[in-house]
Amino acid sequence: MKINIKLMVSLAVAGAVFFSSCKKSVLDTEPFNKISEETVWNNKANAETFIFSTYGIMYDYASGPQTDPYTLNTLGFDDIYNGAAPVFNERLDRNSGGNFNNWSTIRRCNQIITKVGASVGISEADKKALIAEGKFLRAMSYYSVARRTGRIVWIDGVLNPDDDLFLPATANPTASYQLIIKDLEDAVADLPATKVSGRANKYTAASFLTEVCLSALAYKNYPAAASVSASDPLLDKVIANAQIVISGGYALENNYGAMFNSENPLSSETVFGIYRKAANTFLSSTPMQLMVPNMNNDRVRQNQGSPLFAATNTVFEAWVQHGPSQNMADDYLVIDQANPTKALPWNQTSQYLAAVDETAVIPTTAIRKAGGETSIKRGMIRPGSTESIWTLTNKGRDARWAASIISDSTKFYGETITTGLRGNADRWIKIDGVGYYLSLSNLYWKKGVYENISPRYINSTPTDYHFVVSRLGRVYLNMAEAYLLKGDVANAVAMFNKTRVTHGKLPASQAATSAEAWTDYKRERRIDLVLENDYYWSLLRWGRYGGDANYGKPSGDKIPELEQLPTVMDISKDRKSFSIVQGSFFSSNNIRVFDNSRRYLFPITQGLIDQNPKFGPQNPGW
Repeated sequence: MKINIKLMVSLAVAGAVFFSSCKKSVLDTEPFNKISEETVWNNKANAETFIFSTYGIMYDYASGPQTDPYTLNTLGFDDIYNGAAPVFNERLDRNSGGNFNNWSTIRRCNQIITKVGASVGISEADKKALIAEGKFLRAMSYYSVARRTGRIVWIDGVLNPDDDLFLPATANPTASYQLIIKDLEDAVADLPATKVSGRANKYTAASFLTEVCLSALAYKNYPAAASVSASDPLLDKVIANAQIVISGGYALENNYGAMFNSENPLSSETVFGIYRKAANTFLSSTPMQLMVPNMNNDRVRQNQGSPLFAATNTVFEAWVQHGPSQNMADDYLVIDQANPTKALPWNQTSQYLAAVDETAVIPTTAIRKAGGETSIKRGMIRPGSTESIWTLTNKGRDARWAASIISDSTKFYGETITTGLRGNADRWIKIDGVGYYLSLSNLYWKKGVYENISPRYINSTPTDYHFVVSRLGRVYLNMAEAYLLKGDVANAVAMFNKTRVTHGKLPASQAATSAEAWTDYKRERRIDLVLENDYYWSLLRWGRYGGDANYGKPSGDKIPELEQLPTVMDISKDRKSFSIVQGSFFSSNNIRVFDNSRRYLFPITQGLIDQNPKFGPQNPGW
């Protein structure tokens, strides 16, 4: 919608003339639409109002799909696909992808730091904490840019029109991270330890420092090979700041799923979250809108599916646009029945090997196959076995499987969701044109979906909602990564076993070598932090490290996970057969390209470099 600026100016002038002609009244003393700077910075309470309104920065780190659609964590269509495909199809150009311009946000942060410091109405003790909060927010804004483009335009004061505005970008990612780390260290030193939901404290800053330091290490010497030394001080910073967070009274959540839904939004594991109330939040303004299907009994009948939904009205009326891929699902391990000290992929357990015949011919009436798809693994339960595909994929499985994913025969919102052939929410309903907003993968996300929605899942339903931004489990995993880079396998395994055992209810990893530990760690991080805006950035870090972090490849090489083809699993109605297929599923989902000559960083928007050459040179390969 265009705004008529001339009309607005005319009305403003007319209003000014009108009020100047009136007799003196309260209307003459204070403008309706603004508060003076002097008032804002005159006391702590007013300054905090400005600070709170700057926290929008933190949505860059919020839970939800975010960058997961760049990877095979989740398989998308429509808007989710359209936002991610230019990245994983390698179709970005030098004017897209970087989000380099954060300068209005930085101005707000610098106003906090400068104006609070100059205030005569704020006590010195309060100034110290508020300035630290401004530095934390400035670091968060710059980190969001740095992990995309590597370089930033560092501004540490409030610019005026007379200042030289043709400022340079930092010379390299290392220079960027040094500045960000300094701000975060100042924040750790001066922020209070007090825990207030939705507001940063010293532990929040320390938790982010553990990850920023890992990113800084990964991008040393970029675009040349990373320089990763076991004695690098950045690794010591990761461990030291992780210990600060651990000392802060946080505790791993025993019920993993609860901290992402309405059950326990104020979990003692959460270090920082974003909290919204139903008074100004609807389903459509949360990630749930694109995670829940649009299904009713009329469509189930058309699909010849079952069971019918128990509710007489349509309770699922959202617009799902992404769901877990089978690639993702396969990383949720299952406890082996023959040796319960081991957890294995579901199709490598002793119970699977005993129960499934992978050579059996499966009739097309039991398992369908869409055009253009290729079956890469099939199996049928052997005659006489008491197992089913459901038992093999659910019994003894990582507890985060049921907490994060709605799969075939999941009980959800008072309904039984079935995603096998002729179910009530399977992908064939979409393929056959009976419905549209159904998952491409026969799987739906449960993580981050509230189950207290009333009266139903529809865009206009008011709801509380929260986003998890930082938590203790993530800090333990960052600590594990630091120990791996130090070559301390024992301590690394101990750290990632914290989440594996507490969240996953799995037997502890027994990894004894660096290669084994990296394999288990990478899986653990993927599972524990899915839909928390982590996996894509972690893959880039690991690719930059090279070695055991990326399958023995040199630093900066291809990242296999970013070139895998998506897979989907179909299950027969009787749960006796399955087929895993590769295909496009929607548009070009099956084109997965990672150009390692350029995509370890996104480009700096070329139009900005054209306007100010000091932002250059352009990132390599762009």
